Amino acid sequence: MAPSCQVRKQEEIVVIGITGGVGCGKSTVVGMLEEKYGAKVLIADDIGHEAMEPGSATYEKICTAFGTGILREDNTIDRKQLADIIYGSDEKRKCLNDMIHPFVFRTMEERLRQWQKEPLVVIETAILFETGCDRLCHRIWCVTAGKECRIRRLSEARGYTREKSEAIMAKQMGEEEMRRHCDVVIYNDGDFKKLENQLQELLGIK
Repeated sequence: MAPSCQVRKQEEIVVIGITGGVGCGKSTVVGMLEEKYGAKVLIADDIGHEAMEPGSATYEKICTAFGTGILREDNTIDRKQLADIIYGSDEKRKCLNDMIHPFVFRTMEERLRQWQKEPLVVIETAILFETGCDRLCHRIWCVTAGKECRIRRLSEARGYTREKSEAIMAKQMGEEEMRRHCDVVIYNDGDFKKLENQLQELLGIK
């Protein structure tokens, strides 16, 4: 077990990167850190949605690359339609990521500057290393869960078929490789008391 962050004793900002594969329960961990321990939170997916808002330079690039057919009547991007376009195409997915990821990174940098007086900030993304956001973090925690647990969660929460869940998992960084890059592994099998105990130990809270 890596040393705790000792958040309550830390005078300077601590930035923790939370990563892990789809269905591992990263959002649960982040929610507990926010609600119970007052963490400020940066969620890459939410910032990525900001990049798609009309008026942004990234929005214009996406429309140019994928056509105005991805727009709704109000000129907002239909994210589900866009996801369907890039699903199964490494080239199209890379094209979209190359436009969105720099926006996400710059936005996170700016908000971290604004939050310098906050004791604890959490960055949550499944592709922490691929986007370079790991460079913004002091420590990196990997959230993990068993494959069947993940598939069940994705089915219940998002309506994914087993085939779709396994296809997404196959495209993400392998768990063993991810663990090698992380300071801590958090096991999230649905036992919330056990999860809270892990977080308290990592934060140096007794």
